[in-house]
Amino acid sequence: MLLCFAYAMEDTAPCICGRLRRTSRALTRLYDEALAPVGITVTQFSVLRTLSRMERPTLVELAEATAHEKSALWRTLQPLVKQGWVGAATDEGARGQKFALTPAGLEKMNDALPHWRTAQAKVSETLGEREAALIALLKEVEIHV
Repeated sequence: MLLCFAYAMEDTAPCICGRLRRTSRALTRLYDEALAPVGITVTQFSVLRTLSRMERPTLVELAEATAHEKSALWRTLQPLVKQGWVGAATDEGARGQKFALTPAGLEKMNDALPHWRTAQAKVSETLGEREAALIALLKEVEIHV
């Protein structure tokens, strides 16, 4: 056991994944707190926003667009459907449901938008001139990993 501990202590390189995950949790808390007055999470807001840009995607298409696992996205969609913010329907002869933002969902997204912008501005202020470089770097990692 002592050898494993000694080995771990020798490896002092920062873990990129760990750092990104911690940062992601901190950002999620910031955005969730900003969106709380509207009764929505940043994950839900992101799904509504993505749906507003797509034309009736399937679960697979929406999962691809949002980089979610299908099962996790399904769990995120269920409360949105129950609230009436997202409509789910199956086309005749088609396999699988297609999803769309409802008028109530568009209204919820528009209500949330100023709160999201407040959180976004706080992060932008923190990043300053480095924001565009960070976005470009994150896109590059997404593509190549």
